[in-house]
Amino acid sequence: MQKGVGNSFGKQERLFLTKQIEQLFSEGRSVTSFPLRIQYLLVPVSDQSPSKVLFSVPKKRFKRAVKRNLIRRKMREAFRLNKQQLYSLIPQGKQLLAAVVYINNEVADYQSVEKAIIKAFDKLKVRLEECKV
Repeated sequence: MQKGVGNSFGKQERLFLTKQIEQLFSEGRSVTSFPLRIQYLLVPVSDQSPSKVLFSVPKKRFKRAVKRNLIRRKMREAFRLNKQQLYSLIPQGKQLLAAVVYINNEVADYQSVEKAIIKAFDKLKVRLEECKV
């Protein structure tokens, strides 16, 4: 079994290298599914994980860290439970760098965050299939 394919979300799946984050935001494309925006970029495989993801909730929109952390936990959980759908789209020999950014001004419930993740993955599927052709 490939690393990162289970339902966990370990360190090998987290995007934390500054160089990769800068590359993602300078060269990447985005997909929006309110209340989320996913910035993504396909790069050659650098390790065992099929994707590297970061989750961001702007301090400008939510001043209190408690609310930012709550939203971030909801996004991570929705991603963790639905990532198999995303991993099946990634071409062989490529790795997906992604940033999931919360763009709403209010705290959303888990169901709406999960629906947005699934909808964004569907949009991402269309975009990745366009890249293959």
